[in-house]
Parts: sequence; C-alpha cells; structure tokens
Amino acid sequence: MIGFSAFWILTIQQYGMKWVGYPAALVAINDTMAYFFGVLFGKHPLLAKISPKKTWEGFIGAALSTMGLSVPLWGLFFGTTPVNAQHVIGLAVYVSLAAPFGGFLASIVKRTYGQKDFGSLIPGHGGLVDRLDCQLMVAPFVYLGLQHFGTATAPS
Repeated sequence: MIGFSAFWILTIQQYGMKWVGYPAALVAINDTMAYFFGVLFGKHPLLAKISPKKTWEGFIGAALSTMGLSVPLWGLFFGTTPVNAQHVIGLAVYVSLAAPFGGFLASIVKRTYGQKDFGSLIPGHGGLVDRLDCQLMVAPFVYLGLQHFGTATAPS
C-alpha cells in the first residue's frame, strides 16, 4: 500500500493539491454515506465474514450519494472551472466501487492481528487508517486517469 501513496505525490506535483482533495472528499462522502445508509436501512450484509457491519443498502446508498454530490462538490474545489460531468461522475462511480475494498482489505488485516479497530479517533469508525485505506485505493486511478484523459474539465 505504501507504493500507492506515491501516486498522490505525483498527482500533487503534476496537477495540484485540488486533485488529491477532490477525490479524498468523494471518498469521505462515500464512507460517511455508507455508514449512514447502512445504519438506517442495512439488512443485507455485503461481505459478512470480512466486515460484518457493511451492507448492500449502505453500499448502494453511498454510491448514489457520491455520484449525486460529485458535480456540486466540483464547484467547491475548482470554482467556476467548467466540468465534464461524464468524467466527474465516472470518478465518483470508481470511488464508490473501489474505495470500500480498501476498507475490506483493512478489515482483513485487523482480523488477522486480532484487532477490532485501528483506533477510536472517529467514533463508530475503525480509526484514522480506515479513512486512509480507501484513499490509497483511489490514488492510482486518479493519477493514471489524469495522465490518460487530462483534467475533468470541459473541452474549451
């Protein structure tokens, strides 16, 4: 996972901190909304043996929320820079699919070492590492996407 963090460094160097902050915010939204929808509506476990509290309802609610907030969130990070909604929503879809698996990976590591959580900094959450594991799953995708497509702005 340490190698994955190098992608954030490259992203900052070549595209600026906003391109780390924006995907990080999408991951935080996804993680928070998965918890919210899971607590309110969760009945069907997603991967019960790995992470017993994660549910399909949380996963789907988080994905829809992340996609729905991706374009408005763009304005907070990039102001009036035109947006290519297809690229931005595509990033939100990727975050919604990939980031939770960072959490599953962390859960496997925790269970291997007999730990329930990595810490108690965020109540009801597995700790600060549970935020970082999801970010690392997104870092290569963002960097390589920017390399391939350029930024997600609308063509001029």
